Amino acid sequence: MRIEYQPPKKRQPVFACFKALLRIFIRKVRVVTVGGDLKSPCLYLANHANKMGPMIYSMFFPEYHVKWGACQMFGGYRERYRYIRDVLYIQKNGSGRAVASFRAFFEAFFSQFVYRGIKLLPTYTDGRLARTVKKSVSLLGDGMSLMIFPENSEEGYKDRPESFFPGFVLAARAYKRAYGRDVVMRPVYYHKRKRLIAVGEPFTLPDTGAETKEDAAEVVRLKVNALCDRIEAGEFSCARK
Repeated sequence: MRIEYQPPKKRQPVFACFKALLRIFIRKVRVVTVGGDLKSPCLYLANHANKMGPMIYSMFFPEYHVKWGACQMFGGYRERYRYIRDVLYIQKNGSGRAVASFRAFFEAFFSQFVYRGIKLLPTYTDGRLARTVKKSVSLLGDGMSLMIFPENSEEGYKDRPESFFPGFVLAARAYKRAYGRDVVMRPVYYHKRKRLIAVGEPFTLPDTGAETKEDAAEVVRLKVNALCDRIEAGEFSCARK
């Protein structure tokens, strides 16, 4: 049975307890921002940082936000199990089938609740993406921020994403049509080894100077990867949250 998406509640006591438990095992991640304080609504464009990225953002990112996530994870147990086994572990992480099956068997039981807990809005690769865009614009219009992971991870997650899908451009354009102004966007990069999330300078879609949505996606990809370069160069080593 497919769970229908509802706008997330900011207070989720059960998931809050789950995150508190995770904090025992996960080292704290530092957050630095450049270009001013975080303000809602904002469209954050981030690297996925493999499996744990969305959870890390939920635990340590200081701004309340909703994320885009794979629609399969909101389906029934069998659909979730196949997605976790075949896509997440085998395709994207190169796991063997036996190991992938074992892990997916258990994770598929509770994954839908985790997905809802970390505030995920299901996305699609067909015409139903219009539904996701419409709900995204509504959330932004209500003053919520949105985080999208545009990277093409079909061949696995990369430390520096090699290409971005342009779906976020559709959301930005729809917001402009609905409210008559451009939504503010900011690049985000989570560096797993340095335990650091960097948030870049704000910009709007016209600021990219792109003529096509594919060009805009490439400009944003370079902004996200530039944050990675700045982290590895030690630019934020002494910065405070």
